[in-house]
Amino acid sequence: MKPPQFDATTAWNVYRRQFEAAANANGWSSTEKATALTLALRDAAAILQRTSTEEQEVYEQLVGHLEM
Repeated sequence: MKPPQFDATTAWNVYRRQFEAAANANGWSSTEKATALTLALRDAAAILQRTSTEEQEVYEQLVGHLEM
């Protein structure tokens, strides 16, 4: 299953539930979830400029930045 793109027109908490449902169905690791989320970001992609490469590779840290 491919998660939808996140363009900030959907509330983050709703999108996150959809994304995590797809991630669970696909059996993704934290790193795979972080990669997929990075690729799914559109308007929220500016968050990537404020995160280190290491943080972008850890799903929980990436989500933490999006929830700020």
